[in-house]
Amino acid sequence: MQDELGELLSKLSDAQKELIILTAKTNAFPDNNTLRKIATLSLNISAVEALIADTQNRAKRAKMTKAND
Repeated sequence: MQDELGELLSKLSDAQKELIILTAKTNAFPDNNTLRKIATLSLNISAVEALIADTQNRAKRAKMTKAND
């Protein structure tokens, strides 16, 4: 599960970076659609990061509980 989440996080981050770089290369202010895509990717990145952290915390708690039994 962690590997799949890590891969998804990498893909989302790469997509966002590409959009930001392309936007930076233009001299014009980015259109609303581009800004929306960047923001949506940011929200999705945050959600995946939170899920990764939650999964790691659950695994740590499970190990601690098992060690205490």
